[in-house]
Amino acid sequence: MKIANGLKQIRKMLGLSQEKMAGNILTKSYYSKIERGEFEIKACDLVKILELHDIKPSKFFSMLEKNNKKSKYDCYIDALRESYYENDLIRIQKVVDSLKNEHHDRRINILLALAVLLEANLEGNRDRIPISEINTIKNLIFETDNWDKYSLCLFSMSMNLFNIEELNVIMRQILDKCHHYASNDLKKFMSAILVNYLDYSFRFSNQNTETVWQSITQLKQTEPKPKNCFTLIMGKYYESLLNKDYKRIHEIINFLQQIGMNDFVKKMYKK
Repeated sequence: MKIANGLKQIRKMLGLSQEKMAGNILTKSYYSKIERGEFEIKACDLVKILELHDIKPSKFFSMLEKNNKKSKYDCYIDALRESYYENDLIRIQKVVDSLKNEHHDRRINILLALAVLLEANLEGNRDRIPISEINTIKNLIFETDNWDKYSLCLFSMSMNLFNIEELNVIMRQILDKCHHYASNDLKKFMSAILVNYLDYSFRFSNQNTETVWQSITQLKQTEPKPKNCFTLIMGKYYESLLNKDYKRIHEIINFLQQIGMNDFVKKMYKK
């Protein structure tokens, strides 16, 4: 990706006009020609513009390198996730403004729905999401045939909008296709979905033990690598719950507490 395209992408994600992006460093006319590739930008001016918008030059060039292989959808979902984990509500809202200016294909609609959930989480008012928005989110999930990282990410964030019967239907569909989830991104979302689904299943006495067992088996089949330790531990935990192995349950809870995961343990279903 060229510097001009990188500047344009950042400007759109920040929801800025060319004039505001250029600030008092360059004229709007000159900056506009830079974005169009007609003029080059001096290194010192580039650094000043980036710093004006709290963007580290190293981060900008790292983005250029990564974006040579990334679609605009990848850029948007990464921006949303990064903003969420940094508790940056203002940046999420700027990304939403940019998304609204895109052609509303299925992925853009999924990203907009995801942004609604992320905003609600950060504002602490998830229970006040309008019914119309909830129905839109649920319909996007129910209409999904080919699961990708965008739909899996939306589902992982919206699971508590569904009742347990609806979750069972969706999970069976996802599990039937889990052998297609080869990329690290898809595996990461899949692990989060399995853990959340199993927690809901035990919490609400899910009678669909076949899907529960299939989910546990999928967790336990995760590749035994250090980065997958948590996934494997949770697979063993839910297996122990289903088998009523209270000694093992207690051991796992103690271990999680000993490594500082007290907040997570408080939220876990415990028998």
